[in-house]
Amino acid sequence: MGLAASTTAACSIFLLAGCSTPSAQPAAETGTITDVTAASVFSPDVCTPKDPAAVADIPTTVAGFTGYESEPGDWLTLPETSALTGKRVAVSVMGLGQPFFLAVSEHWKALGEKYKFEVKIYDGKFDSGTVQQLVDDIVADKPDAVAFAPQDSDASVPQVQKFIDAGIPVVTYNVQPRVVAAPRVFADDYTGSQIVGCNAGAYFAAKFPDRAANIGIVDLPKLPQVEDRKNGFLTGFLSQIPTAKVVQAVDGGGVIDKANPAASDLIQGNPDINVIFGINDDSSLGTVAALKTANKYSADWGVLAAVDGSRPALESMKDPASPYKAESGYPPRDFAYAAFNLLSAAVEGKAKPDTQVVVGYPAINPSDDGITKWLTEQYPN
Repeated sequence: MGLAASTTAACSIFLLAGCSTPSAQPAAETGTITDVTAASVFSPDVCTPKDPAAVADIPTTVAGFTGYESEPGDWLTLPETSALTGKRVAVSVMGLGQPFFLAVSEHWKALGEKYKFEVKIYDGKFDSGTVQQLVDDIVADKPDAVAFAPQDSDASVPQVQKFIDAGIPVVTYNVQPRVVAAPRVFADDYTGSQIVGCNAGAYFAAKFPDRAANIGIVDLPKLPQVEDRKNGFLTGFLSQIPTAKVVQAVDGGGVIDKANPAASDLIQGNPDINVIFGINDDSSLGTVAALKTANKYSADWGVLAAVDGSRPALESMKDPASPYKAESGYPPRDFAYAAFNLLSAAVEGKAKPDTQVVVGYPAINPSDDGITKWLTEQYPN
């Protein structure tokens, strides 16, 4: 994917209604503005590098589309009827303690009620051993179909094979196997994060024109899509501020109770850091707590950015005192709907092992209206 490609161009490979979301959240959207500077520089599009040399060595997407074929069609619109009606469906999530997966589970429960099928949610608790056990538990329970969120790309291949060997139709979502194993749903983590980097960089340049930008990352390095998030953010930010420096990345584990001490160590060990990217909202919220503990929680500190679009993160972004200024949304409703439609197709024998559906990953307008619109659509209750 080209560094200067627009979101519209990138969306040509997505084949999903969700990819048009940025056009529904224009920079000029009316409503209360949480931060005038952030709103004035906001854009739903990827930015062009001011100095191509500054981003030349940043890796491009590594999660990729290799071995899979994007399936055309509208995968986000709910059908009148479903092949899942009357069936027992197992849905695994990486961890119900995270708002994204809690919302995914709530959307699946609503789908079960609407289409009259039984839904059983399995909580992976962000633990590889727990995920392995729940795979065995699901196979033993013999549901009619499985929507599976793996913990690890490599480990997912034999796990998915267990479902296949048991004759259970399965689709994966959120984490894709490294090799073709089953139909899958996932997002373009690189482009979504690149837009966040563009908006965070534009904000920093406008708010702090005389400051050097020093970047810290609250990371989760074991997943390829997280590498895409990190590299996408760096590409976007350095496109706006070519002189920005990456000081340190720390492993925050992707959950708030691990991200908080990791972010504290990052901030205490590097007092010159004034830009932090969290690879998900748990990482950024752990950073919010760390900034408060270090007495650095202020709009004058610098800029905090992340990807996910959960309610707690966006409430923090509304705080005038917060340095939280840029976010792209990882859409739980869209993931649930796309996985539901793809699983229905798999049950009907209409989805091949190499079928993929790619979900759009829009930037969230930092106005009250933009935030409210996103939360209303993606986060039930």
